[in-house]
Amino acid sequence: MTSAPRRFLIVDANVLIDYAATDKTILGLVNRSLGTVCIPRPVLDEVTDFSEADCVSLGLRIVDGSVDQLLEAGKMRGRLSFHDRLCLILAQAEGWTCVTNDKALRRSCAEVSVPVLWGLELMIDLVLSGMLPRNAALEIASSIQRLNPRHITPEILQRFAERLA
Repeated sequence: MTSAPRRFLIVDANVLIDYAATDKTILGLVNRSLGTVCIPRPVLDEVTDFSEADCVSLGLRIVDGSVDQLLEAGKMRGRLSFHDRLCLILAQAEGWTCVTNDKALRRSCAEVSVPVLWGLELMIDLVLSGMLPRNAALEIASSIQRLNPRHITPEILQRFAERLA
């Protein structure tokens, strides 16, 4: 009997910030249950509330892009930041899923057929797989919404709750 190949998820800064501010252990649970969570080192360096020690304790994978990938991210222009371009480049090169709430990054991923997930979708998968209680997911999502109302609107929170029902 062969096991399914392990899925890889690259997390951008806005999702990392959301979980750093509410419940870092969710990313560790995702890493153990749903797929390897990868964080580009420049993204980790950008997020002050999440450290390399946090990554180690949660089993998350810190990734360093190649010199060519870093140069490519630095050259690209448009609406994406360097950090978002790096997430896109790494996800495309490695066949990873990009986890982001940033609409411009999601559009760019779609243009090059990189699969994407919303940050809250990680918890939906955890709840559906029996790894996280529904009420805990709702509580964390509500905290994220209060801290990040620009990306997580009340409507998004309502759709999240409906998907968990």
